[in-house]
Amino acid sequence: MMIGIVAYMWYNARKYRWGSPCMKYGPTFMTATAAVLVMADLTRHVLQDQDVWPAGPWPGSSQYRPGCETEDMECLSVVGWLFTVVFTYSGFAILFVATMWNAKICDKIKDFRKKWNELRTSGAQSTEAGAQSTEAQSS
Repeated sequence: MMIGIVAYMWYNARKYRWGSPCMKYGPTFMTATAAVLVMADLTRHVLQDQDVWPAGPWPGSSQYRPGCETEDMECLSVVGWLFTVVFTYSGFAILFVATMWNAKICDKIKDFRKKWNELRTSGAQSTEAGAQSTEAQSS
């Protein structure tokens, strides 16, 4: 799934984005980085299950500290904190920023603000004109 998202961003960059390589492919690079970070904990699980990265002494692949009775945030090892919390959450944050950048959300917000101000200005003018015509009719 993450490969598909990166491929979509790359296709979009080639077709719809312009400017310097950073401006054109920035969302794609960020999405690829996010994909690696989001998949890091899942990869750690697979490597541990296949005995490629054993759960032994430092830096073992164990998510929880040895001897801890519960499997919650208090019992996470250094590897658990790094992979489960840091990599996963930073990956989703980067993916969020990359998606907003690719959607050009800042430009859309500026356009929305401009249209909103135009509506408010024209609405205020029509309210003033309505008030003046009401006064003229009552006189």
